[in-house]
Amino acid sequence: MAINYGQYESIMSQLWAEMPALADQLDQEVRHGRSVTEKELRHEGLYEERASRLAATELSALGKNDVAVIPYTDEERMELIRKALLTLAETMYRTRQAALKTAAQGAMELEIQFGDPDLEIPSRIDLQDETEQARIALQTVRELLAEDAETQSEATR
Repeated sequence: MAINYGQYESIMSQLWAEMPALADQLDQEVRHGRSVTEKELRHEGLYEERASRLAATELSALGKNDVAVIPYTDEERMELIRKALLTLAETMYRTRQAALKTAAQGAMELEIQFGDPDLEIPSRIDLQDETEQARIALQTVRELLAEDAETQSEATR
């Protein structure tokens, strides 16, 4: 199953709704494109096209040390999303795990309270619950990405 731009747009719409900061970072990266060397440009079969455009505008050809920016492919865009979601889930779990470990080792309360009780109803976070929820989220992301990879692998056979 080949990835198409519609799939990318659908996932990005969800990310814009649920995680706008992550969506913005991904969008900026995709719009910027990826940098490649002259050698990589030749390897990807894009050198001749780029060279002809440079010649048409009377610019010098790319040299061995030059870098060009090319758009991401649909597969590369999806890989950016996969990596971002996995990194986010891993970071969420590891930071909560570290906070829980630090609190437990320091014989501190495992519930964190935010806000001044005299001025407002404080918000509370239970580190054990938060850590468990983050662990489940990480497991879910890993399973979804594994299923997606398996589905793509089966489709290309």
